Amino acid sequence: MENLLQAKIGKPYRIAGFENAPVKIRRRLLELGLTKGQKIVLSRKSLLGKALLVDIRGYCLSLRSDVAKVVMVE
Repeated sequence: MENLLQAKIGKPYRIAGFENAPVKIRRRLLELGLTKGQKIVLSRKSLLGKALLVDIRGYCLSLRSDVAKVVMVE
């Protein structure tokens, strides 16, 4: 398993869970639709690697890199 920060652009993944995420961040990710087993595709990375753009459940979501590294994908 790898985290979302290490994922390749354009390749579809499934969310496997959250690793060492604080409860506040985990709850917010679940509210945004990042649930276990959900299909996710990394669309873009910012030039400096500080943000990621992902497609999930039919909408685009921007995540900071510190939040993306706790999302485990397979």
